[in-house]
This record gives sequence, C-alpha cells and structure tokens, in this order.
Amino acid sequence: MQKANYLNTRTASGNSGKYPLSTQTLDFIQQQIMLLQQLGYIGGSKYILRQPDGKNAGLCYIDGEFYTLAAKPVMSDAIKFVCIATKTENIKADGETYAEARTYKTAALSSTSSSTCFPIDKFSVLVSNSALAEQVKQAPQVVLEYLKDVLAEKMPMLVKSGLTRAQLDTLLTSCVMTCTNSVAIAGQTNYGLTVMPAGAVGCVMQTAIMGDGTKFTRVRTAQGWAGDWAWHRTERDMYTIEMRIVRGVVYIRHGELPADAKIIVVRKKRRSAWRSTGGAKSYTHNKGKRIKRAPKRAWVHYKGIVLNNGKADEWYVPHCIAVANSKADADLLSKEMGGLCRPLIKQLPNDSDGNEVYSVSGVRKRVTTGKRTAKSKASGYVEVGIQVVRNDADGTRMVGGEVARLKYRIQNKRVNTGKTVLVLGITRKVYKRVCYRSFSMR
Repeated sequence: MQKANYLNTRTASGNSGKYPLSTQTLDFIQQQIMLLQQLGYIGGSKYILRQPDGKNAGLCYIDGEFYTLAAKPVMSDAIKFVCIATKTENIKADGETYAEARTYKTAALSSTSSSTCFPIDKFSVLVSNSALAEQVKQAPQVVLEYLKDVLAEKMPMLVKSGLTRAQLDTLLTSCVMTCTNSVAIAGQTNYGLTVMPAGAVGCVMQTAIMGDGTKFTRVRTAQGWAGDWAWHRTERDMYTIEMRIVRGVVYIRHGELPADAKIIVVRKKRRSAWRSTGGAKSYTHNKGKRIKRAPKRAWVHYKGIVLNNGKADEWYVPHCIAVANSKADADLLSKEMGGLCRPLIKQLPNDSDGNEVYSVSGVRKRVTTGKRTAKSKASGYVEVGIQVVRNDADGTRMVGGEVARLKYRIQNKRVNTGKTVLVLGITRKVYKRVCYRSFSMR
C-alpha cells in the first residue's frame, strides 16, 4: 500500500510545512480503505457474507465493494434479485453548503428488478468458519457414503426399487444391480440387471436376468435403443425349450425365435452294434464284412415332425404342422404330443386270458395287464423330446438347442369295474387292470 508522511514533511526551502492538507489526507486514507476492499475478491465477485434475519442487517460483496443488506425482506423462494440503492447528502460548514458531500449505498433482497439489480442466482452464500469446521469433522463420513454409492453402482450390492422405463433408458454407465417392483421385462418385475459397454463409444448393452436364469438383452447404439422396448432372449436361452405337463397335455414355452428356426420332435433310437461296411461302393477289402462298434441310443428326428411356433415367452400347446412323409403320416398333422407319440406304443391282440398286450418301440418285452413273465412286464416307456433347430440351405442342421426330454409311458392301473362279489359273506368290489398312457418329464 501507499504511505503518507504526516510528521516529517518539509518545504523546498527546508522549513517545516503543513502538508498534506486535511481534505487531501482524508482522500488518501479513503483510497487505502477502498484498496482493502479488494481483498473481498478472495470469496468471488458476488456473494452474501451474512444473510439478513428480519431484525439484523446482512452483508454482501459485489464487484469489489461491501454493502449492507437490509434486514427485510429475508431470503425466500420469492427473492430473485439483489438491488442497490444510492443516496447522496449535502453538508453545511462555515456557512457554505457542499453538494453531495456524502454518498450512501445500501443493498436489499427483492422479488422485482429496478435500475441497479443483480440476479440472485449469481450470488453464492458463504458459510461461517464454525460451520466449515463442523463440515470438516463430518467429511470422512460424507466421503464414505459417497464411495458407498459409487461402488454400489459397480458391484451387485446395489438394489433399486420401483425402477421406471425412463430410468432404464438413461442407465448407460456400467453397473450391476438388483431391481425389485420395477418396470416389467418379459412379464417379470423382479430381476437382476447388468449394463456393459458394447463396442463403439456410446453403445451399451443391458441384460436382465430372471429368477429362473433366463436372460433378456437389448442394445443401444449411437442412434438410440434398438426397437421400442425390444428385449430379446440371449442366443443360448433362445433355443431352450421350457416344458410342463398339465393333465396329460404338454405345454411348451420358448424365446423370440429367428425366422428360419423350427421346433421338431425327436426320439431316442437304438443304434446297431454292427457297422455296415460292405456296400456296393465300398472298397474291395471291406466287401461283405461287418465291423463291431459300441452300441448306443441316439436322438433322431421322429417322422420328420415339425411343431408350430408360438409367441415368445408364452405357454402354448404345440401341434404338428409338417411331416417327412405327408402320405403315410398325414393323420399326424394337427395332432398334439399325445397323438404324435401314440404310434410308438402299439396295442397287440389280447392274450389267451383276455389281457391287454402292448408293444413299446425299442423295448423287447411286451407290456401286459396279466401276469408278468420273462417276456412281459407291467410298464414301459419311450424317450422323446422337443428341440429348436436351424438348418443350413442344404438341409443339414446348423444350430440345435438343448433337448427338452419326455418319457412317453404306458403302465398298469387298477380300476373299479362297478361290480361286486360275495366272499365269505363279505361284499367286495371287483377290480381289473388296464393300461394307460401318460407323459413325465426328465
């Protein structure tokens, strides 16, 4: 700062002078005080140091000057501006009037604008040192809470309830979370959600994991989300058939299938233990020979049956829409699984005692309602399945999903004939054994 010499000033001739004069001295002092005001820029160009409380005035700083804030009005949502009011005062001295000798500036909060006003949103409110000291004490806990929230978005510990579609659409940062009572995906409101980057910048993939392990995904590109709320089962789950049996009727459910995918019926068939090698086109040293090989049971396409495709993720009863031999197996068209599997278990003529006899495909022993012998038994089954496949242009299988396995059974059941018989004076019901067919899941 500048410095004034009040005690040791001398004139050009060496005498002690009376400079500086009082007016010049006061102006010099005022300049130094105004220079001190520039220290206020430490807090910014516009801020409120103390807010008015209705009784006591406040204090604010605006572009290098401190102003008192009128005690009223106090800060509220209606306050939009800080307005400056300027007032001058004349001074009389020695019979003279000095115009505008004093200038007073005050500030006040206001809801309306006037000539000299500043928007309230340009001001920051400074907190006191005591409040800052308390915040410093609480800082470790605040930091821990912040880190907890940040890490929770990166770890599966984050649980969100009531997540909306709009929130899911804007969830683009990588995270793992559990969603409860949220917007439905494939009819489910409780699921796990993962968000991962998908290649290019700005592209992400969201994967919803259901309680049964089924996964649905959707992808966002630079142009936005693909489709309108279009969730698709993952390729692995897409070819998985879910199945249930209700009173002997087979129901299935699958994901969104490609246009060239088909649902077929397969069955387990015994493969011979001998390999045929001596055909017409075989080498000379192989003609007429048979080679032993390991016997096994393999899945084969049953009569070329193709089932109808249902709506994605909805249970339905499948029926036959195509067969390999449309002339020989025309009666299988439009039939459900019970009718399609019926030829696998054929009823033979009754035996000499009138008992029912059945032949089960791939099983040597017969199933009968009579006494069991070395060549008969009371029950049997054929392994069948339903599978989703995609074929190449030449008809060879390209992709095949996991086989949903079934057992088509036939077994004895004791039923009441409605007749009675008297045995040792006691009336007893008469029962007989019949064979009935059913499905069971493996």
